[in-house]
Amino acid sequence: MGIIYRIKRICSIRSKFFKYKLKSCGKHPLISKNCKFEGLKNVEIGDNFSAQDGLWLATYNEYYGFSYNPKIKIGNEVHISRYCHIGSVNEIVIHDNVLIGNNVLINDHSHGETNDFSKPRYKLPLISKGKIEIGENCWICDNAIILGNITIGKNCVIAANSVVNKSFPDSCLIAGNPAKIIKLLK
Repeated sequence: MGIIYRIKRICSIRSKFFKYKLKSCGKHPLISKNCKFEGLKNVEIGDNFSAQDGLWLATYNEYYGFSYNPKIKIGNEVHISRYCHIGSVNEIVIHDNVLIGNNVLINDHSHGETNDFSKPRYKLPLISKGKIEIGENCWICDNAIILGNITIGKNCVIAANSVVNKSFPDSCLIAGNPAKIIKLLK
């Protein structure tokens, strides 16, 4: 057996395990090694989804006694590069044909209010500012951070190392910390 065949076989077995844990899954998911999954019963995935090494995909129904109703919905032809974290206690929607670079964080929540020091930070309730929605055909470059209560229009490019903390319309090049429109892509 060749090495390529063995790698494809391992990815196929891993993908089948992943597929049956999800709320729903389209055709041909491809999951690489060293991925971490939590709360997959709240996750829907479309056709031809792929994730490279180190994806951490998590939804939390309960955290230190606090209850949540999380959802993650990922469309068709979404490709996620290495070591990304997508976490939800609210809702994250990633539409079709989105490419996500390495080390990207998409997270709709944080650990408590910033001025609450009544307990250790990890024991505070998870707080969400709102839903995240990423439009179709977007490209999220390496090391970008996307925070809660935002909508990214379709056909946008989010530059490397950007911190997105507000919404943007269709067809924009977005960059910076905090992110802003660099130019329109028409």
